[in-house]
Amino acid sequence: MKKNLLAGVFALTAAFFLTACAASGSVSQEQTKEAPKTAAEESAASETEAAETPVEEKVSMETEAMETAAKTATEAEEISAVETEAAASKEDAEAGQSEKMQKKNAAEILADMNVGWNLGNTFDAHGASDPAKEETYWGNPETTKEMIDAVRLQGFNTLRIPVTWNDHLGGAPDYQIDPAWLDRVAEVVDYAYSEGMYVILDTHHEPDYWLKPQTEGLDEVKQELCAIWKQIALRFADYGEKLLFEGMNEPRIKGSAEEWSGGTAEGREAVNVLNAAFVQTVRECGGNNASRCLIICPYGNSATYESITQLAIPADDENIAVSVHLYTPYFFTYEPDGQSIVEWDGTLKKDIASAMDLVDRNLIAKGVPVIVTEFGAVHKTYTDENGEKKDNTDQVVAWLADYMQIANQHGIPCIWWDNGIYDSSGEKFAIFDRRGLTWFSQRIADALIQEAL
Repeated sequence: MKKNLLAGVFALTAAFFLTACAASGSVSQEQTKEAPKTAAEESAASETEAAETPVEEKVSMETEAMETAAKTATEAEEISAVETEAAASKEDAEAGQSEKMQKKNAAEILADMNVGWNLGNTFDAHGASDPAKEETYWGNPETTKEMIDAVRLQGFNTLRIPVTWNDHLGGAPDYQIDPAWLDRVAEVVDYAYSEGMYVILDTHHEPDYWLKPQTEGLDEVKQELCAIWKQIALRFADYGEKLLFEGMNEPRIKGSAEEWSGGTAEGREAVNVLNAAFVQTVRECGGNNASRCLIICPYGNSATYESITQLAIPADDENIAVSVHLYTPYFFTYEPDGQSIVEWDGTLKKDIASAMDLVDRNLIAKGVPVIVTEFGAVHKTYTDENGEKKDNTDQVVAWLADYMQIANQHGIPCIWWDNGIYDSSGEKFAIFDRRGLTWFSQRIADALIQEAL
């Protein structure tokens, strides 16, 4: 390629120089039809022109000719590169892919994640009279690229975007997603994806509405779930392996006695049916969906013996991962009235180890990778034994060291649940100030990165 270009430069230079020399006469060949000169006359004429043309002008003409020829050659090379790229893009498009997958399986993808952050209480918000305003309905500001960049620059390489689709759907049987809502979700996906972050997209508070894992009405639930995921999968079909789909979030019967304890046998089987339908739907949508990493979950995302051991894993698919939620131990990570634990002395570390051992024995050891898509500990204030009022940052940092150490031993990446609530009413899981683009708790943010895989 370079040799051909170099030859072209010399050829164009010579041609341009001869043309320039011919054009230096006072009358063009078009204006006078003279008889052809003999070789001797041509030689004499050339010597005369050379003698009459100043040296500086000859050098300038030669330089200009060479610059023009070089520019022409460069432009030709650029055009060739553009044409090559266009041909490659056309080839990819014809193959149904605009981005080549790197052939990583789910285990390799999860191993590449260090630690993640949830964009909670944002696209998962629901219940507004105007669904178009639900992104900010639960008190968080509109998501900007600057927010996601700040999270990325802190060191998080994974972003989970919880989305509640219910208020943005048309009727059966198509359940068409509002195009404006899907466009906005895609815009925020791109904030992270375009910067090389892993992005996890889910269906979130659907169990508040129609997603009931039970035998009655299960066909209708499956139809709606598949309709939603078909549209999402088609929209993102060309995205590479750094975009992951999480089929359901905490599928359960709300208010039931077994809501958070792994469900009933009927409920667990219904979740298996819905997981399988989700996987099949996405796989059939073409593009990169055929090998995209898909995340399924047990009943309620609970890590109980029944929910984990009775979870059905789609056969012959190495791109399946399982999600669990481990706010462990509960009395430390939440603030239940009268039972809250504010200080971490390590005595309950065994609770974390027990849960992670369970998923390792029954999933990871059998070749199914596991990810904790939600965990965290709320911000608390308390009075210590000396009567001094404190917050629990030191305690959470100590808990994180134990929690992440165990997760690392099992190769389980974890994603912090951040709902934007820090010092107002509600579950105070926020560590990032989305308005100020700073960290409410820099020490916790630093610990998450330092303790990660």
